[in-house]
Amino acid sequence: MKRKWSTIYAAFVTLLLATGFLLVFYFAQKNSVGAMIACLIGLFTGFVLAPIVHEIGHMLFACTQNMRVVYAKSFCFQICEQTGKRRFALASPFAPDQTQAIPKNGGDMQKRATAYTLGGLILGGLFFIIALILAIIFNEFFLWGILPYAGYLVLLNIAPCYYASGKTDMFVCIGLKKGYDAEKTMLSAMEIQGRLYAGERFSDIEKKWYFDLPQLAEDEPLYAVILDLRYRYYLDKGDILGASDCLNRLICAQAYLQSEEREKLAAELTYIYTLQNDRENAEESGKYARGFLQGDSATAKRVLLAFTLAFGGEERKETVETLKKQAEIAIANERIKGVALLEQELVSRLA
Repeated sequence: MKRKWSTIYAAFVTLLLATGFLLVFYFAQKNSVGAMIACLIGLFTGFVLAPIVHEIGHMLFACTQNMRVVYAKSFCFQICEQTGKRRFALASPFAPDQTQAIPKNGGDMQKRATAYTLGGLILGGLFFIIALILAIIFNEFFLWGILPYAGYLVLLNIAPCYYASGKTDMFVCIGLKKGYDAEKTMLSAMEIQGRLYAGERFSDIEKKWYFDLPQLAEDEPLYAVILDLRYRYYLDKGDILGASDCLNRLICAQAYLQSEEREKLAAELTYIYTLQNDRENAEESGKYARGFLQGDSATAKRVLLAFTLAFGGEERKETVETLKKQAEIAIANERIKGVALLEQELVSRLA
């Protein structure tokens, strides 16, 4: 569905949401003060619970397809994976809700990706139906209050729309079935990730998964994802020229990257400039990547180790030994075996 019609549809569904709120509240205020309070509590509960149920649906279906959830955000809560451990944290309620999962093996990716994509819509729909049945049976204003936002979320995602915040679940599902450019690239990226998780190296995975793909626009999220995978493929091959070209293309698209992704990009630029013995640009990139380089990831330790070996001066020996030990620990904690193998190889080349 074109952006214009997606906007019109979103406005229509929002109008339905407002109408539902007003109707429920109208009947509640005609009943009693207690009914009004129960209605308001129900409205807030639906606003919080419906998106959480939606993301839980994605997570559950991802697990049934042998995928590992590495990030999930709903309302003001998020679960993220750092150095092999899941951490619970608070997040901005205004940030888009999303779930990110990586396959634990390759194969049959279209079917698995479709199930994972539709999981949120299926569980969200069941949540709405169950809440509706209970509301009819018990006629509680708390339950009626939950329904408007729960229904709104289902209607918003059941149409194949492309909103400013991104594609709906149904849009992605149709794209997977019909082989749209972005979804075709998504399947290739997931195939690579699945094989990496199972222990294959970047350089051992067939080139077709990296390169036999349509050209995407720079503002398409999969554009950066596949370029990052190509970058690591070239690193594993020892092709610094090819790796540098991928980074240069990512720099041109950095306006569409999130802040964390820009920091990771700056860290890899620091690494490449270091290999090229370009201290000035390495230091400049390192400034932008300071937050990322203070982390415990294997990539951060590898970048710092490379920079210290190249420009650390006479007193670098103790720092180098410390960074080597930290890199070993980080590599051991890396869940994706293919990534661990790459980082281990890159660190050994530095040594």
